[in-house]
Amino acid sequence: MKGYLAAGIAVLIWASYPVATRAAVTGAFAPQDLVTLRFGVGALLFVPYLLLHFRGIGRRAWLQGVPLTLFHGAGMAALAICGMQFAPANHAAALGPGVNAAWVALLGFLVFAQRPSRRAVVGAALCVSGVLLLAFWSVSERSLWTLAGDAMFLAASALAALYVLQLRRRGIDALQAAAIVSLYSALLVVPYYAWSAPASLAHVAPRELWWQVLWQGVLIGCVALIALNHAISRLGAERSSALVALVPVLTAGLAFVFLGEVPSAVEIAALVAISAGVSIAAAPGRAPTPAAPHGAAPPQSAPRVGCPVRGNVP
Repeated sequence: MKGYLAAGIAVLIWASYPVATRAAVTGAFAPQDLVTLRFGVGALLFVPYLLLHFRGIGRRAWLQGVPLTLFHGAGMAALAICGMQFAPANHAAALGPGVNAAWVALLGFLVFAQRPSRRAVVGAALCVSGVLLLAFWSVSERSLWTLAGDAMFLAASALAALYVLQLRRRGIDALQAAAIVSLYSALLVVPYYAWSAPASLAHVAPRELWWQVLWQGVLIGCVALIALNHAISRLGAERSSALVALVPVLTAGLAFVFLGEVPSAVEIAALVAISAGVSIAAAPGRAPTPAAPHGAAPPQSAPRVGCPVRGNVP
């Protein structure tokens, strides 16, 4: 239950984040304001963790944090936040975390020669069909600006998929990687913002500013990641990832309530296809049974010694 609670917290934050960010970039905030808040506040929150675990973080992790920052740092966040100026929040959720599983399967095959499973291929095909539906709807019903926002979401999702693939190959702890990426991104973003950007944050109402500090820096930059790590430790990576399928649908509902964004029938079909694709791609599979030698009896399953009954119940 603790694992499902942690996964629910992460999913709820991911589903609400596009709504809060869309309201900000169409209101009093510029995209560079939100990128600075995300990594500036996030780095401050991770500094105590880095100081406490400084001796346990090897030189290799600090060096490998540089390419990870290129994939999952300010560039990825800036693409997603800028895209929300042009496209609805439900597009951000569907084309961001919604198609991440498809990008992982495709880029893992093209870049790292990883052969995807049949389940991953089917899930990726459903995600692609949903993406094509959204692209068709953006061009026919909205404008090329909406399509540009969709392209930014897809690019951000591709960078996030490369981050996941690199994280697996390099064997870095997810929490360590997030802390290092937040720190490196803040060292790039905050000085650049202080030097080049106008003092727009000084003119924002304090209530709106603190609200975005909470969303950008605290919730999406720190709490969601810790909750996801806890969920993975309790439920496993496959089951935790399958819950991400809820994000596009939840975001569409929240955008309808708080932003007045009414999805069309085509958008609903695309959201359902993408959510189904994520669910199928992330569903846990059954390990293959080794074949017995010719003429030998099939191997008997060994008893599970010391495994409590509650460990088998979701």
